[in-house]
Amino acid sequence: MQRELGKSYEALLSQIKTGSVTPEKVRDVTLIPLVGDVKLVIACDSNASIGEKKNDYYKNAYEEVAVSAMKVPLMEVLATGAVPVVVVDNLCMEMEGAGKRIISIMRRELEEAGLSNVQLTGSTEDNMPTTQSGFGVTAIGLLEMRDCRIGSTRRGDRVVCVGVPRSGIKNERYSEYDRDTAKISTVRRLAGLPYVHEILPVGSKGVRYEAGQLAETAGLCFTPEERPEIDMDTSAGSSTAVLCTLCADDLGKLKKDMDIDLFPVGQIG
Repeated sequence: MQRELGKSYEALLSQIKTGSVTPEKVRDVTLIPLVGDVKLVIACDSNASIGEKKNDYYKNAYEEVAVSAMKVPLMEVLATGAVPVVVVDNLCMEMEGAGKRIISIMRRELEEAGLSNVQLTGSTEDNMPTTQSGFGVTAIGLLEMRDCRIGSTRRGDRVVCVGVPRSGIKNERYSEYDRDTAKISTVRRLAGLPYVHEILPVGSKGVRYEAGQLAETAGLCFTPEERPEIDMDTSAGSSTAVLCTLCADDLGKLKKDMDIDLFPVGQIG
C-alpha cells in the first residue's frame, strides 16, 4: 500500500513538473487527481447585481445574498461525496461595512451546517468605490473515489426533487431560510442516507435539465412524471432545490428522514 502511494506521489510530481496534470470536468465540478484514489474537487459560482447597493438590479438583504452565493458551489462539492476544506469568497466590494458583514454571515452558515472546520478565505475591493454588489465563490474539497457519487444513479431509480425551485429571475420573493428551500444542511443530510444514490443541486436550467444530466452521466435516460407537482423548467436560482435518485421502494424512507417538501419528478430508464 505504501509503495503504491509512493509511486502515485512520484507520478503526481512528474505531472506537475511537466504540466501534464489532467483535470476532469463533470457537470459543474472539476476533479483533479492527487495521490492514490484521492481527487481535488472544485466548484464555483458568481452572483452579481443582487444586494443592498445603489445600482443593484435586484434588492435583497446581504443575510440572504451571502448564503445563496456560498451555498451553490459548496452544495456541488458535497453532492459528489467530497469533504469540503476551503471556501474562497471574492467580494467585489469594500471590507468595512458590507464585506465584514457578508463574511460573518458566511461563517455562521458554515457553523450551522456543521462545517466550522472549513477554511473561509478570500478578498475584497478596497481600492475603488463600488456601487453594485458582486460575488465570486469557489469551494474546494477532497474526494476519495470510493465515496464518489457521480454516475451512481441506477436503472429504475426514482428521481425526487427536494425543495421548491424558485429564483429572482421571475421576481419571486423567497428566503434562504424558508422550510421548503434546500440548504447546505439538506445536501449533507441526503449524503448521510445510505439508500440515496446520487445528489445534484438544481440550477438555472431547471429540474428537467438536471434530471437529464443525472441520467446522461450514468449512460441512461430520464422519463418525467406525466403530471409533476412542480414546474420542471423554471430556474431554481441559487439551488433552492436539489435532485436525488433512489430505489422506488425507498421513497417512503426519504419522506420520513427529510424535513423538507419532496416531489417525485420521474424515473431513470
